[in-house]
Amino acid sequence: MKTLKIFLIIAPMLAFLACGPATENDEAQHEEVALPGMAEIDFNEAESGLKYVFHVEADGRQPEMDDILSMTMIYRLDDEVLFDSRETGMPMFLPLIEPEYPGDIYEALSMMTVGDSASFLIDGERFFLETAGAPELPPFLEPGDDLIFDIQLDKAMDEEAFAEEQQRLMEEQMEADMERAEQEEGLMLEYLAEEDITVEPTETGLYYIEEEEGDGPQAQAGDMVSVHYEGRLLDGTVFDSSYERSEPIEFPLGQGQVIPGWDEGISMMKVGGSARLVIPSHLAYGDRGAGQAIPPFSTLIFDVELVDIVN
Repeated sequence: MKTLKIFLIIAPMLAFLACGPATENDEAQHEEVALPGMAEIDFNEAESGLKYVFHVEADGRQPEMDDILSMTMIYRLDDEVLFDSRETGMPMFLPLIEPEYPGDIYEALSMMTVGDSASFLIDGERFFLETAGAPELPPFLEPGDDLIFDIQLDKAMDEEAFAEEQQRLMEEQMEADMERAEQEEGLMLEYLAEEDITVEPTETGLYYIEEEEGDGPQAQAGDMVSVHYEGRLLDGTVFDSSYERSEPIEFPLGQGQVIPGWDEGISMMKVGGSARLVIPSHLAYGDRGAGQAIPPFSTLIFDVELVDIVN
């Protein structure tokens, strides 16, 4: 069960470490849910010192040790959300094991029954270093910081039931991916029509719309290029912009260090030129998407400017 524990906890922990605090866009997705700060919660205290409060007590089934629990979980520092399992599109899974130290997440889960909703105050340093096995604290956490865990416990399963649940979720995900893949081309064609884009795609499917021809040398594979850009989804949502950072990015062209649509599109430009790239998902992030900003099967729009070749 130790191996299973590590497998189940590592993915959300990596996301937690990599992403850090939620962005304004992330918070906007869940602004309908009020999350009170630490000072606003009237915690009870268990004999171990674990602080808790139950919001819903459903009197459901009491999980047994080694059950695998399916839940919605939010980790936060006071009212600043750090990780929200709802944003992954999948439940959070953790096995129920004996507590590793007083007041840990497993003691918290052992207090719950299926259907319960509760908040727990857990030592952030011990959680990351001991429970999650992180090599060091993430930069947004300091020794002595407590994390608030908001948990809704949905299911408790043995390993056989868990395998069936995983299969069910996988099949649902495949169906959803197929629907998104079928919708992508139609949404892209709608965008091209709305923007009056009539250029033909390249053999790979990239749409290259030159805005201004550069008067410098053309970028070649292997060149270190400097590029300014703004990236958007088809609905106009900006997910990244070098202009906002006031600094172009540099990367070696044609070496696979950027998405294929960028390698192809930038290679068609001359220094000083600008263009719009309409990049279907198979030349971008495909069926994986990218973090919380770019869903799977997303056509991406980039306005790019080849600033320089910096060999």
